[in-house]
Amino acid sequence: DPRFQSVLRIDKLLLDWKAACDDLFSLGYCVKLDANPETINEVKKFLHDWIDRMNPIYVATSLPPTFQYTADETCMTQRLITQGLLPVLEKRNLPWAMMIGAVRGTNPSLRAAGDSLGSSDVNAVANLCRTYPKNKFMVTLLSRENQHEITVIARKFGNLLPFGCWWYLNNPSLIKEMTQMRLELLGTTFTPQHSDARVLDQLIYKWDHSRKIIADVLVEKYQDLIDSGYTLTKKMIQADIKLLLRDTYRQFVGLPTD
Repeated sequence: DPRFQSVLRIDKLLLDWKAACDDLFSLGYCVKLDANPETINEVKKFLHDWIDRMNPIYVATSLPPTFQYTADETCMTQRLITQGLLPVLEKRNLPWAMMIGAVRGTNPSLRAAGDSLGSSDVNAVANLCRTYPKNKFMVTLLSRENQHEITVIARKFGNLLPFGCWWYLNNPSLIKEMTQMRLELLGTTFTPQHSDARVLDQLIYKWDHSRKIIADVLVEKYQDLIDSGYTLTKKMIQADIKLLLRDTYRQFVGLPTD
């Protein structure tokens, strides 16, 4: 279906290097656990190969709330990010979508339904945006407590795009709160909701209630403008909606907006 674009997920590569190393080796890539320079080059080759194969609009990773970014090159995850992933993404002009805050297996007896969430250190995102200004970062956080901080940080870095209301935040009351705050602090330079779903049918209810909530928030803000004496036109409203629901995101990931 041409309405749906592909995304390259690399969770195992960054979060379970031993298993990823075995998989890469079985696919013919000359990798070793100690991740020597040859291994890093092979990881980059793997990423290029799959970007060519899938033509993704971004590369995504679901990360735990403990995720940090430091200059510690002894950490395997940090080396894979700084020496492997980010140089490839810069060269291919692709964003890295970081979905931060998932706690896996809080209640293992529930299996796939047993995951929970935790509050994250948003400084990790700021450090990445500052250190790699030529890279693009899309970020959604699972904890409500992180939303104000990431929105303020997005005011400081043009290479950061907050997007969507992920998972446990995809509730009408929280969508409204987050959309109001983002609109007040960022204008139209964010993506209020996104078409990503673990189960495809979730897109139906996700957009059914999100459209109504986004509309209600916009009506409230437009009324504030009118009350202050601002002259609002239909063309202005259409331009704002187009940016919020389509073009801000498409411009950020490098898709045409015509």
